[in-house]
Amino acid sequence: MTKLFWGETPPEKRRFVADPKKGSRHNRGCSVDLTLYDINTGEAVTMPSGYDEFSERAYPGYQGGSGESRRLRDLLRSVMESEGFSVYEYEWWHFDYKDWAHYPVLNAQFYEIAAAP
Repeated sequence: MTKLFWGETPPEKRRFVADPKKGSRHNRGCSVDLTLYDINTGEAVTMPSGYDEFSERAYPGYQGGSGESRRLRDLLRSVMESEGFSVYEYEWWHFDYKDWAHYPVLNAQFYEIAAAP
């Protein structure tokens, strides 16, 4: 998937996708993309940008959008950071676990990982 994303992304937007020559942080099992949901409605809350949106609105420090959307984005970030994750500088929804670069790039199916000793 990393190669596919890289090949389909225009060069000026590649800061939003991993270079397959270096390997994805996700391929190391150390990253997660997520958002918050309203427990009453089961719907994703409104954030300053859409999920996987390739624009400045996706930046964690973007000051546009509503105050409530920024508050919720910042809440997600503070909770994730309190557990050892850091936000990716171009995507409010992407969080990397500490020391992600020390883990090897993997190419395994989930069932293979679950079966590992």
